[in-house]
Amino acid sequence: MGSLVDYSTEKGVARLTLTDPPVNAYTHEMLRELDAAILEARFDNDVHVIVITGHGEKHFCAGANIDMLRESDPTFKYYFCLHANETLQRLEQTPKLVIAAINGHCVGGGLEIALACDLRVAREGSYSIGLPER
Repeated sequence: MGSLVDYSTEKGVARLTLTDPPVNAYTHEMLRELDAAILEARFDNDVHVIVITGHGEKHFCAGANIDMLRESDPTFKYYFCLHANETLQRLEQTPKLVIAAINGHCVGGGLEIALACDLRVAREGSYSIGLPER
């Protein structure tokens, strides 16, 4: 796909890996690649399952890239949040089985990605899962 979402398929499974170390926080560019990967898997008749995971051993996804948001104007933030919601809705409504393979910290918008999946499977370990907004 691109440099922020690795896309591969094997034996009916599409694997989407969020790849923006160190925390795999998403930006507008990553959301565009994730959206495109979801559509590619959806239209691939050989794909029956989509697995979303994070690159590395420490983070599934830490949510939105705070530095990007800090530098953005209010109009961009509005459209960014709108696109994030649309991407999550596309993920939720995909008729194929979608699994979040949580391999590390899964917080904020990262948890929202995981919750948009049909199933969530977490690797054993000491890491955070939750919403920091509470």
